[in-house]
Amino acid sequence: MKLRQYQLLGVLFLTSAIADMVGYILIKNSISNHAVNNIYYLVSFTVLSLLYSRLLPDVRQAIYSFVGVACCVFIWDTFCIQSITGVQSYVITFCAVLSIGYAIIYYDHLLNKRPALYIMHYPFFWINSAVMYYFGLNLFLFAFSNYIFENLKDEEIIAVWSFHNVNNIVKNILFATGLSFIESKR
Repeated sequence: MKLRQYQLLGVLFLTSAIADMVGYILIKNSISNHAVNNIYYLVSFTVLSLLYSRLLPDVRQAIYSFVGVACCVFIWDTFCIQSITGVQSYVITFCAVLSIGYAIIYYDHLLNKRPALYIMHYPFFWINSAVMYYFGLNLFLFAFSNYIFENLKDEEIIAVWSFHNVNNIVKNILFATGLSFIESKR
């Protein structure tokens, strides 16, 4: 079972790398990367949800339902409210709130089940902390992203979005810390 969880983390990292590469290429060619980012957020939320469905088997069906609702919100938002070529703050915020919920439930699970003698040595404690940190600090940024991109000057957008980038770096450090506690089986 743990192998599957680690494979999902690999898919999450690969998805992130591909989205970053494609987004970079688009920006370098003066093309908006919003569509790539919007699709990335939905895909990464789905992969994260699959990971949490493995970690939290008692709420697996609810997590699957949340993925379905997120996909419906994405479709509704794309066709009725916010174009896929713009910032889809509703979908990103919705997925961020659900991800924070997953993290809180998993912290409760860790406190009650104690899967490791030293919780700080348990990889998924750190991975969950990365999720909680990233989405917790970026929630308001995501919620107000339409306002940010439509009303601020380019320099101000860069300054505000730098906060997101720093949070992303810290999240990746927390992920790496978790991965460093994975025991290799020889």
